[in-house]
Amino acid sequence: MAPRSSSPRVTTSLAFFAAILSLVSTGCTTWPFRAKERTSIITPGMRVAAVREMGAQADDIDAAEQARLSEQLANQIRTEPDPLVRRAIQETVAEYSTPLAQQMLLAGLNDDDLDVRLACCLKLGERADPSTVAQLQEVLKNDEELDVRLAAVDALGKIRSSESVAALGIAVNDRDPAMQYAAVQSLQAVSGLELGNDVQVWREYAAGKQPQISPQLSVAERIKKYSPF
Repeated sequence: MAPRSSSPRVTTSLAFFAAILSLVSTGCTTWPFRAKERTSIITPGMRVAAVREMGAQADDIDAAEQARLSEQLANQIRTEPDPLVRRAIQETVAEYSTPLAQQMLLAGLNDDDLDVRLACCLKLGERADPSTVAQLQEVLKNDEELDVRLAAVDALGKIRSSESVAALGIAVNDRDPAMQYAAVQSLQAVSGLELGNDVQVWREYAAGKQPQISPQLSVAERIKKYSPF
């Protein structure tokens, strides 16, 4: 009787294991699942992660350590080419209660990148320091991007001072309805007054005048008469 031949499945399995043994014997140079090669390249993503880790520790470190880390971040941002990393640096340093941190945020209002400038406006609004009103007003007057100017308006609405009210007068007198609307919202927030959405009333208030509100008109009628939106 002739010997029984191996089944195709057994033959295939033997061939597969033979191939495995061959790879092992040659040092696995063609093995498709080799360990990932190590690299010394530090990517922007790695830099962002390292910076954000510094911010996560802000509540657990003392004033001296905050000052040291602020200086470290200031040195890093001076030569940082990637805007994503610069934004992370600004958002991180904003967690520190140091004079240098505020100086960096103010300097960031002039960054070439829109998102960095937006982040700095946001963080300065959260800090609500009246000494920053003049710089935010400059952004409101001169930045070429509407989104950044709107962010400055929002930040000014969080800083309760007469200087903020005067600065918001620039926005409420702007021809752009979006700027007018944002200015009214910020003026309501910074003043705590309920004067409705009548743009002209808020223009008078921002100019230091006594708003003239007609008692014969309801809020809805005043909006219809004066509001451009």
